[in-house]
Order: sequence, then structure tokens, then C-alpha cells
Amino acid sequence: MKLLALFAASRDQRRYFTALAENTSINMKVVWYKTLSFPTLLTWFPMTKLWEQATILTTRKRYSRKGKDAPEWIWPVFTTITFIQAVWFYGVYSRWLKQERAVYIGMWNGKKFRQAILALALPAYQKQGLYFETGPLPGMSAIDSKGINFASSIPREVEFYLNHSMVGDVSDTLYPSKTEKPNTLPETYIFVPFQVVEDSNIYLFSPWVRDMRQLFLLCKTIGETVKKEQGKTLTFIFKEHPSCDEQYDDLKIQQTAQLRFENKMDTSVLIEHANAIITINSTVGLEGLMARKKVLVLGGAQFGIEGISYPVSSESVLLDYLSRLDSLEVNDQAIAHFIDCLKHDYAIAGNAMKSPDATHWQAAEHKLKQLMS
Repeated sequence: MKLLALFAASRDQRRYFTALAENTSINMKVVWYKTLSFPTLLTWFPMTKLWEQATILTTRKRYSRKGKDAPEWIWPVFTTITFIQAVWFYGVYSRWLKQERAVYIGMWNGKKFRQAILALALPAYQKQGLYFETGPLPGMSAIDSKGINFASSIPREVEFYLNHSMVGDVSDTLYPSKTEKPNTLPETYIFVPFQVVEDSNIYLFSPWVRDMRQLFLLCKTIGETVKKEQGKTLTFIFKEHPSCDEQYDDLKIQQTAQLRFENKMDTSVLIEHANAIITINSTVGLEGLMARKKVLVLGGAQFGIEGISYPVSSESVLLDYLSRLDSLEVNDQAIAHFIDCLKHDYAIAGNAMKSPDATHWQAAEHKLKQLMS
């Protein structure tokens, strides 16, 4: 088996990759990013792509909680400095890759700044990337040779899944929660989970909804339009992401009976009793499919597949779907085959960062051998 080098860009990644090496029989080593410090100038630098990475990081920081308060003049300066860093990192990684015996280079996510620069350098040195991430299903993880989330190798055609033979039972594709509906929830509502603003799923895979404020105002505007044109009342329930430190006091003062936050209620309860779910690309959307809900997907997502969910490319498309929400159907067969394929053919058991155990190490080893064969 060819050597696998695992690039660790944080202490958590280093801890996980070290444990992976210790608990599998694959020939691998862990490379700590701080040991790579000297660049080479004897290489071709893809300046356009490096500038693109600098602008992506600028976008991410600009719309963060701290970034929104920064003066406008700072961002061209930030982009220029970040571009210089990108060129430096590319030179550093090029020097390493020239000397590295490993054919396969593993990294976490592959979309954050350091890893994205490394991923850019791999083809120039005939290296194959392997990308690690938690998900796409609760309590599971993934290793992919193409990328993570929307950039993964998961097929995007519903026909693929309809032709896929079920490995498990249909009940394995269902959301497990069965709870009574709390009295505080309205009779009908649309659940809109917020996401972490700085997450790569937002700044890379959300082409027309910039942040959660725009998402909130989008729902508010469409609700008003449907009420005015059809006399129908749409109720939206929002929940902030527990890992996001963004403050939404400006939105909370706009709450009405049709626009409300439910931050203390379990997400599983909000999913189970919703009539539909609107998400950019949160894993809540996937859980909604498991609960057999109508899921409207506003960004790039693994589950944003026509015939499985309802991909939404613009405000007018979202308005159309919400105007006829009752007539939208849930393709139970396609969803069951899709979830079964993720569970048994794509994802691996265990949360890599929180609860890796013997089953996880065994599944990770099997997947890696499969990808490296």
C-alpha cells in the first residue's frame, strides 16, 4: 500500500490523524503544518487561483460578526496581505510536496485557507488529495477523493439513487425522533435553521443568499407577498446555530406571530413537526429528508438534488414553491434510496472529531484502502 501523508492544520486535526495512524494498518504519517516553514521559488505559481483564495477569505471575514464593523478601506489591504500569504504558503507546500514520497495527501475539509492552498498545489506534484469531514449523516463521517459537502463525489442525479439497490431497511432511512407536538408550536410552520456565517458552506456554496440576515428578510418578504396575493399565512420558525457567536438582536425585534425564533427547543422537535424546511445547505435539511419533509435548498448541498429535495436558485423560485407548498410532494422512494446510499456506500461510522471508536477506525481503514487501491 502506498504511503499516505496526513496534513494537520490544527491541534484537533493532529490528534485525530495521529490516532488514525495508530489504530489502522495503513502506511501513513502525520505532518504538522508548523514544521513546514521554508518556501521554494522554483515552481510555477497559479496567481489567479491564489488571488481567488485571498478574495474568498476576505468575503468570509468581511461578513463575520467582527468584520461587519470594520472600515471599508481595510478590505483591499486585507486581500492584498492575504494574497501574499497565499503565495508564501503555496511555495512552502510546493517545497514539501517535491520531497514527499507519499502519493496520497490527506487533509481535513480542504476548503479552509491553508488546506485550500495545499489542495491547489497537489496536481502539480502528481499527488492525490483525500478529504476528511464529519457528516453527511448524524454520527457519521466521510473521506472523499474529490472534496467535501457540495464539492464531494456524491452523484447529483436522482436516477442514480432510484437504480441503487437498498442495502439496509427502509426504517434505517427514517429520522428516529417521535415526540408529541409542543403546545407552543403553531399548527403549521416552516422551519428555517440558521448556519454559521463563517462556515465554508456559506461563503463557498451559497451563491445568492449571503448570510442569515438576508435569509430572514427573504422569508419575511415572501410571507408578506403570499399573504397579499393569495390571502394565505405562512409562519416561519427560525433557530440560531448553537456554534455561531453572531448576535441577531436586530432580527429578534422584528419578530411577529409569523416570524419567530425558537432557540431553546430541540432541533429534532422543530424538524419533526414542521410542514417544510428551508435551508441554505445545513445538515438539518438532510435530517428533514429523513423525517420525510419537503426540503427547499437555497445553496449548494449534497442533498440538493431535483427529485429528492427542491433546489431553489432564486427568490422567484422560492416564492413559487411557497405559494403552492401544499401541492409539493415528498418522493419517499428516492429519499430512502438516497439515505441508504449515503449510509452504506459513502459515509463511515462514527463522528471523527467527537467519538471515534474501534468501529470508526475499522470503517476509516476500509474506506482509505478503497480510495487508495
